[in-house]
Amino acid sequence: MLKQSDAIIIFVIVAAVIAILIMSSNTGSLVVIAALAAIFGGLIGSHLRKSRSAEQQEQAEPGPTASAAAPQPAAAQPDRSAAAALHAGNIAGDDAMPGAAAKTAARRPTASDAAAPSQVDLLKNLVASVSEGITFKDAQGRYLSANAAFAQMLGSQPSEILGRDDAGVFGHLTAKSLLESDDAAAEQGQISTTLEVPLPRGPRFFEITKASVNNGDNDTLEGIVAVWRDVTEPSLNRLRREKAMKETITAFTRSIALKDAYLVDHAQRLARLGMAVTEEMGLGNEAKTTIELSAYLSQVGKLGIDTDLLAQQRRFTEQEIKEMQRHVHNTARLLKDLDFGLPVASALFQMNERLDGTGYPQGLEGPEIAVPARILGACDVFCARIAPRSYRPPITTDAAIDILLQNTHRYDETVARAMQRVVASPESAEILASK
Repeated sequence: MLKQSDAIIIFVIVAAVIAILIMSSNTGSLVVIAALAAIFGGLIGSHLRKSRSAEQQEQAEPGPTASAAAPQPAAAQPDRSAAAALHAGNIAGDDAMPGAAAKTAARRPTASDAAAPSQVDLLKNLVASVSEGITFKDAQGRYLSANAAFAQMLGSQPSEILGRDDAGVFGHLTAKSLLESDDAAAEQGQISTTLEVPLPRGPRFFEITKASVNNGDNDTLEGIVAVWRDVTEPSLNRLRREKAMKETITAFTRSIALKDAYLVDHAQRLARLGMAVTEEMGLGNEAKTTIELSAYLSQVGKLGIDTDLLAQQRRFTEQEIKEMQRHVHNTARLLKDLDFGLPVASALFQMNERLDGTGYPQGLEGPEIAVPARILGACDVFCARIAPRSYRPPITTDAAIDILLQNTHRYDETVARAMQRVVASPESAEILASK
């Protein structure tokens, strides 16, 4: 008989799978999700109703006779909990659970029962029809359930996966990464990650969303449920696009070097510092890539500026400053047909804006300026001030940080504080070096 605690575990597993699918589903999957929810809800409710009915029947029956008290054959004893049965993908109705059959024998199956598919059969068919891989691992990391879609992704069979851990299925190197994501899911409740997995037929990329399943009675970890989606093609397309973009950037960088070697050195230092600050702020890989690409392209607009003006040995006049500021529009025109898949163009267009509206080219203020542009803007000023120019000597890194912190009405203080920690780190010498 299904206990209430077992029902709660089942419900948590199902709820986790449904929540994961909803986060990344297409229209077809939503139909499956709705059916899964309805069937699981009906299945659990049916079991709980029968459990309460059997308990009430036991209370109403007279005490056991000698024959009734006789030991039952071993086959009549429940051999596993309902939760474990779910994990193995073998849940059935009460008529397939021997221990419950003795208590519910009063209800005889009807012709309609025999003709209609059970809720469990419908559930199995629906899980089998989902294109995403669905797995469940116990607290020891062994696969207790894996649908056909997951096995097909690996070029395997479910029987070759069940009972094994990640090292047995994928190898030790991949298992280490999967274990780290399991730990993160157990700690945070739910996580998503993209992982490259080497397989016999070649490397594949998987988008994996994991959720922890806890025992409702004592909140101990029951296991990890995961939904796997093969994203190899879009991932390879992204890598090819990134490679092409980096080659384009390299070509631009060489062109800039022919015009002014200082600009190339500045862009490289800006990229290293910007990525370090972004990482220090915990903004993730997408933001780091945006900063890196933007930094390397930050000087490309100066290809359209007169060489004599760039080589000026004195401070610029007001008219010359306006001429130099044209580099922003030059950059926009040069890059307008490039699809980075990231907010590189907007970061470059905004990096000279200031929080108080005194920047250029649009005079944006405060929240109108995106975070990548704030990082690039502050790092650009820092890198410019610590480098020598023909008309002025460099200043120290501490003095450059002080300029930012004393002007938080213009520069983002969070960015400046993160930069201060980066500059104080042991890696700062390499980050700020001329290369």
